[in-house]
Amino acid sequence: RVGGWISNTILRRLSIEAPVVIGYVFLCIILHVLNMTIAPGISFYLGVDDYFKWRRPIAWIRLFTHIFPHDGIAHLRGNMTHLLLVGPSAEAAFGSLELIQIMVSVALSSAIAHIIVGKKNTRQLGASGVCFALILLNSLVSAKHGKVPVSFLLTATLWIGDEIWRFFFSGDGVSHHAHLTGAIVGTMAGYLIHRKKEKERLKKITKVWLKSSSKKKE
Repeated sequence: RVGGWISNTILRRLSIEAPVVIGYVFLCIILHVLNMTIAPGISFYLGVDDYFKWRRPIAWIRLFTHIFPHDGIAHLRGNMTHLLLVGPSAEAAFGSLELIQIMVSVALSSAIAHIIVGKKNTRQLGASGVCFALILLNSLVSAKHGKVPVSFLLTATLWIGDEIWRFFFSGDGVSHHAHLTGAIVGTMAGYLIHRKKEKERLKKITKVWLKSSSKKKE
């Protein structure tokens, strides 16, 4: 009875409006719990090194898995909070499949960035790059063809400007190159998706106009 009541009164009222973001958050949390309990060290194992040994299969896998593990509860909480704040609206505006493609692109590009410019004997892990991509992507939700949203310019100035400064001068051990890579990928993806949707919209308008013109001639 209790299970039925929970199912009818609580679960039925819940809606998963952003399956990719929610799924990603749950995977990150589950992995962190595993790291703290039955599989200690798995988070560090899935991180990407500052070098690449192409003969090792795990090196190829780590190019993509490093966006899931986190270095501590504070790191996890911060990234998950940012994801849940900006991710759902970005997924609703740009699409779930597109968001997966963006996340994969961020994972690969930020891993390459770490291999090239990362500090020696360090391993990169965490969703920070994805967070930055979604933050910039979210600021492009209202973008229109040929125009740049002021919110995007302000976000880019505040976030990217601070990350560039920290990348060169902070020395805090944070992978600021991953943040910058995510921001670049998010910005490029936002405008490419907007342009694609604009072309599709124009094609639909053209088809409707041609159909209506042919009917008038008949």
